[in-house]
Amino acid sequence: MKRFARDDSLWVKLQNETRPIFLYGTGNGADKILNVCERFAIPVEGVFASSDFVRNRTFRGMPVQSIGMIEEKYGDDFVVLLAFGTTLSSVAENIKAIAKKHTLYIPEVPLYGTELFTYEYYLENLEKIEAAYELFADERSKQVYEDMIGFRLSGEPRLLANAEPIAVSYSELLADKDVFYAVDCGAYKGDSTKMMADTLRPWNIVAVEPDPKTFTKLLAYAENEMRSTVTCVNAAVGKEDATAFFMASASRGSGKEGLSKSAKMREVTVRSVDSILEGEIIDLLKLDVEGDERDALLGAKETIRRSLPNLAVSVYHRTGDIFELPLMIRELLPDYSFYLRREECIPAWDITLFVVRN
Repeated sequence: MKRFARDDSLWVKLQNETRPIFLYGTGNGADKILNVCERFAIPVEGVFASSDFVRNRTFRGMPVQSIGMIEEKYGDDFVVLLAFGTTLSSVAENIKAIAKKHTLYIPEVPLYGTELFTYEYYLENLEKIEAAYELFADERSKQVYEDMIGFRLSGEPRLLANAEPIAVSYSELLADKDVFYAVDCGAYKGDSTKMMADTLRPWNIVAVEPDPKTFTKLLAYAENEMRSTVTCVNAAVGKEDATAFFMASASRGSGKEGLSKSAKMREVTVRSVDSILEGEIIDLLKLDVEGDERDALLGAKETIRRSLPNLAVSVYHRTGDIFELPLMIRELLPDYSFYLRREECIPAWDITLFVVRN
């Protein structure tokens, strides 16, 4: 695996930058990036938004401008820090157009937790990072992994190119694995459950979703799904049965550490996978649970030991997930094959670890 140098670190590059630096975006991600810039004494000249979101307002004391206003004053020679995420191709094309004209970076700030992928963090965890790399069974997985480690360190947009639709990944890696009984934790409105039904055709799917508003939409989907019997469970998943406060936003930003400023705090039921299944044998366990993947795995240990299922686990919510979760799962399923795939989006979200029976 490629080893990275201190000069690859985005935060080091920004500390040495002499051109003006501007933030593109004004949401939660922009807040986090500004906090890191302040921590490293990196000056940010200003902030801009897409034309529809300028609207004569300020962000953290800075007037929100358009990129045209900044170009009129500074020309083309400035640095852009992208501060939001998107899966929309039209937005991605606009970002690519800006990157062709200006130096653009996409800072990696954690969705959950506080650990930042600095060069010092990289060195402290290098042994684990390289050990996880050796687990992957194909060259594509190794390249995705190396790209994602490099992206976390450098913020370079070019490292986001290696991606494919998640349905393609499921078909390629799981379609021949006789998945009759699947569990979808973090089912959202049913989009991932539907994708399972489309690609794998299991007889039974247990779909688990904690957000009350989203759960209502999941129920509506389940009633109309004719290919699989879908059982819906309104709960968060964790290492044991309990209750927890949950930031409900009816979006993918819902979670115990909700990302949306408009989210409402609610108390929700927490169930372990072992408790939900009560001894049933499953063929696939999918976990995309907004930073609680580690606890969800701890709460599924008996199910995993008993069923020896295939796994599809999100490994992007917390800074160390991409190497810590594969190493953790290797202890549970030492004879399985490990694959890493990523959907097309900005920034490096929607990274899935597939752990597949041989």
